Amino acid sequence: MYSIKLIKTKKLEPMLDKALPLAEKIWIFQCDPEKYRIKNALADNEVIKGFHWKVNKYEKEIAKGHIGLMWCCGKSAGIYAITELISDPGEFIESEAEKKYWIDSSDEEGVKFRVKMKLIESLIENPVTKETLKRNGLQELSILRMWRGTNFRVTNEEWITLKQLIEK
Repeated sequence: MYSIKLIKTKKLEPMLDKALPLAEKIWIFQCDPEKYRIKNALADNEVIKGFHWKVNKYEKEIAKGHIGLMWCCGKSAGIYAITELISDPGEFIESEAEKKYWIDSSDEEGVKFRVKMKLIESLIENPVTKETLKRNGLQELSILRMWRGTNFRVTNEEWITLKQLIEK
């Protein structure tokens, strides 16, 4: 497994101090804060040990052991967490701990095609904002070009820059 050296890591395990993973191993998972209170969920000790996120694209490429970047869209758009995928995509139902953060859960109830992940590093206090990404040469990041959707690929070159921004 990869490990990452990040600032402010106390109770969470490091994840990436080996060579950077291949490009297809880094994914952005988008969240709409008007539908799900992701910041609250990422502060919940029960949720961060294992939570689910929808997979509606790249389902044959996303896999256990890959890295996920949790993106919040909206006014404060940016990357709010780094996760490790702890399952391959499959049919999962969310735990009761996760469900309580849905503002309108009718869309998400029941068994859905999802991946399970655990929090590696919370960036809630210091997210990597959309503006920061653009200022640092990441205008072509897939989430910035094709904002509709849930799952987005991150290239190796983009990850090198992202990793530097996260470690600041």
